[in-house]
Amino acid sequence: MIKLEKITKTFKMGDETIKALDNIDFVVEKSEFVSIIGPSGSGKSTLMNILGLLDIPDSGKYILDDIEVSTATENQLANLRNNKIGFIFQNFNLLPKLKAFENIQVPLIYKGYTNEDSKQIAYELLKQVGLKGREEHLPMQLSGGQQQRVAIARALSCKPEIILADEPTGALDSKTSEEIINQLEALNNKGQTIILITHDEKVARRAKRIVKISDGKLYKEA
Repeated sequence: MIKLEKITKTFKMGDETIKALDNIDFVVEKSEFVSIIGPSGSGKSTLMNILGLLDIPDSGKYILDDIEVSTATENQLANLRNNKIGFIFQNFNLLPKLKAFENIQVPLIYKGYTNEDSKQIAYELLKQVGLKGREEHLPMQLSGGQQQRVAIARALSCKPEIILADEPTGALDSKTSEEIINQLEALNNKGQTIILITHDEKVARRAKRIVKISDGKLYKEA
């Protein structure tokens, strides 16, 4: 499903060149649950941005479902992002003035669903993540864990093949973090491919495979 070959990414900081990713080789198969763990500055967020097609590498190959990403057009990349990848972020990224179900409706309406159909799908997804009865709540009326569940439901709305979760428990307490990881495990048990980015070893161990990153290099798998 995902194959990275010799991926390198550098950034300029004044006169200095920082190698954020250094010859990364990485494969993720369909229905895997993989965690990428590393400290701040290790390159894990850069790797997630490349995996999510939010950034492009300086060199190397990224093959996603037999498509060579480096040769894809902007329209092809947007289509891949919209149809194959669902994102979950540390800070939820919900629209504060929209109700829970409306936050899920937005990407569905962009994809061409009617208001009625998208609302029905949003309600079903919120029920799936344990938020039945909270559909009409604004984000500020929800706890952090509930907001993250809305974000999970939104990520599922496009029926993605891959979910990229970037520090999904980073803003949550330990009990709520456990609930969110349980949600991700349940999705994976149903066949969902999940790539989890984290600095928390306890969270990382919940995945079926752990990849460690340091100074832009993947140096150990478990």
